[in-house]
Amino acid sequence: MTGLEPATVVSVLGLAFLGLAGLISVLPVGTCAQCPHCRMEQLAKERQHQTETGRFERVPFCMICGRYHRSDEEHER
Repeated sequence: MTGLEPATVVSVLGLAFLGLAGLISVLPVGTCAQCPHCRMEQLAKERQHQTETGRFERVPFCMICGRYHRSDEEHER
């Protein structure tokens, strides 16, 4: 019985690692609602979106609540 050649073993392991990387990339990382890390990440994205939207619409930045809104809107914390 002869063993496998080293090139064959390396190729099989390489394909296995590429398959594993593909499976890991499909995992729902950053989408859960329970952990504080995901909530903070979601809030940061919302704040960045509000900042970009406020800049384009020329809405003033509120120093009290830290977001862009018109003066007739209520403050959110």
